[in-house]
Amino acid sequence: MIIAGIILLAIGALLLFLRGKSQAQLLDIKFVKTSAIRDVADMQQSVASEIGPGGFRQQVELKGQCSTDAPLRAELSGQECVYYSMTVSERYEERYTETDSSGNTQQKTRTGTTVVTSNTQSVPFTLTDATGSILVEPDGASIDARSVVNRYDPHQQGMTALQFGSFSFQLGGIGGGGRRILGYEYRESIIPTGQQLYILGDAADAGGTLSVRLPQEKGKPYIVSIKSEEELTRGKESAVLWLLIGAVASFVAGAGLIAAGALR
Repeated sequence: MIIAGIILLAIGALLLFLRGKSQAQLLDIKFVKTSAIRDVADMQQSVASEIGPGGFRQQVELKGQCSTDAPLRAELSGQECVYYSMTVSERYEERYTETDSSGNTQQKTRTGTTVVTSNTQSVPFTLTDATGSILVEPDGASIDARSVVNRYDPHQQGMTALQFGSFSFQLGGIGGGGRRILGYEYRESIIPTGQQLYILGDAADAGGTLSVRLPQEKGKPYIVSIKSEEELTRGKESAVLWLLIGAVASFVAGAGLIAAGALR
């Protein structure tokens, strides 16, 4: 009982830590004003004229449409995009033995999923608004993408391979160990070319090219999202609230279990 209480206190502390991170991101989203891309380029040119290129770095919030001359083609949907993330999972059912505290055993059945394969790809792209364009390097960003594939296919007797779009996978060695394969789940999210985006990150010209990239300052957010600023704000506000509720509940339950264990 005391151990369970300590675990709950640790969970509460973790939830408070996550709440702090979400709250910091919320403040950045709320208080960093949206810049026109032309204004960011002008600031960089002004700094470069004074101290030379490579010395400009500024946190920016930008909104615009993405494009690239070398788009990716998503594996499952086949759509052109600047980012995609796909996962293929195997859903299974298996029997297992459960032993209670008295040593009695019972046969039970459970279901689960195992990831067969996953892949995430992105390319640098151009963000364009009414005033100009800027390069975006998405490596390291927290990305909100559009779900374009969410499908479940039942397992067919005698299946030897999976095939979906340009994706294929040989099934030799999949399953076994007393498991019964139920089917396969296909999921894919993308940022399609032409998508309107919200971006919060650092604009910098290190390396000679002005681009938006991962912030150097630890803890600063790098967000590339298909959601609007208003949607992101509402989501973060909700997360901050529920993380606080979860932390308080964990602390109260943990303290109660520790107290009850000590009394026993």
